[in-house]
Amino acid sequence: MRRVLLWTAASLLVAASMLALLTFTYFWRSPAYYPRPLAASPTETRIIPRSQYSEEHRRPYTYRHGNVVVFGAEHKPASVDLQLRQIDEMWRELRPTVALVEGRLGFLAPGFMDPVEHYGESGHVYALAKKDDVQAYTWEQPLDEHITDLARVHAKDRVALFMVLRPYFSNLRFGKPESPEAFVEEFLGRADHPAIRGEINSIADIDRIWQRDFAGGKDWRDVSDETDLPGYLEQLTEDSNDQRDRYLVRLVSHLSAEGERVFVITGSSHAVLIEPALT
Repeated sequence: MRRVLLWTAASLLVAASMLALLTFTYFWRSPAYYPRPLAASPTETRIIPRSQYSEEHRRPYTYRHGNVVVFGAEHKPASVDLQLRQIDEMWRELRPTVALVEGRLGFLAPGFMDPVEHYGESGHVYALAKKDDVQAYTWEQPLDEHITDLARVHAKDRVALFMVLRPYFSNLRFGKPESPEAFVEEFLGRADHPAIRGEINSIADIDRIWQRDFAGGKDWRDVSDETDLPGYLEQLTEDSNDQRDRYLVRLVSHLSAEGERVFVITGSSHAVLIEPALT
């Protein structure tokens, strides 16, 4: 009996070790946030505010300024194949040393999960970075900083609702999940930030706030950010995107000043708004 227990314990230890090895070597993890604080860029005052954004521009919206390429993707499934070919061409021409991807992506098992199917154009750029051994970061502002900044000017429960539901609103264009609740539950931890803690702890809290603030409109399960979000959520979207754009310009300016060749994948609107600050 003791031998069986020892054998079982040893087997479990080996399995745990193998899983840990796969987690750190084979499986993809989210690209890291940039690890160093960033100073304000003197050019960030030239960023176009989200409130002045016009959708009258080409898609995808792409450009190269010096050693920086920005690929502003059209986040629509029908456009993906053509855009992937364009990304590949611009990637080869630049030969980047750093890739900056939009969003946090997430877990992926290469060979079993398609990075484009799960994470769109950002997934494809991350795959290129993996293949070419290029350093990749998310260009997103670290979540703690982002939430703190928003909570300074918006009600805590509104910020909590926005932060928890934003990934769902962005993902809905690619198809409604079988369980919207299960999708959103993965992001409930965003509401545990000190600046907004206690406002949302469950799907029931989301339903309660939604019914209070958006009664008579679409249920949150049917809301996509392809169009304006309801009520105060659209203002939060504008403020959040302005913060994100400032951080992206700071990061690109910093990396470019250090001599890096930088490939940025983002949505087309971000590409339009930050271009004046990168020229």
